[in-house]
Amino acid sequence: MGLDQHAHLRGEQIDWQKYYSDDNDDQENIFVWRKHARLQQFMAKKWAEQNPAENIEGHLAHLGFNGDQEAPCYMTEEVVKDLAEAISNDFKDYEATDGFFWGQQFQEESVKEYKEQDIKFLKFCEQAINEKKVVEYWCSW
Repeated sequence: MGLDQHAHLRGEQIDWQKYYSDDNDDQENIFVWRKHARLQQFMAKKWAEQNPAENIEGHLAHLGFNGDQEAPCYMTEEVVKDLAEAISNDFKDYEATDGFFWGQQFQEESVKEYKEQDIKFLKFCEQAINEKKVVEYWCSW
């Protein structure tokens, strides 16, 4: 139980069983995080900005969006620009003050552990946007 996060190109069919097996050579187009609480704080804020009319009451709204919401967080140029700044600042403005199942208790370590992957994801998003492709971020907790 806990926070699972992933991002990929919109419309891309993903065989998650294959992804988690040793026989996976498609990892460059799929990003998976586990309990990266500050990334989730960032994405939850961006999702709320993208979905201002979404009624998330009763969905632990203070913890942000969850996978049962209808829409992902889309990686737009603005979101990518803000993500670059957040990564460079170690997500200092996105501290998770709640969310035990998000890994809130070890969020500093997660920022360090995932930094290389976050930068790779950022570059992936920039390239996708340049190619007029859409990247989606999803989560469940």
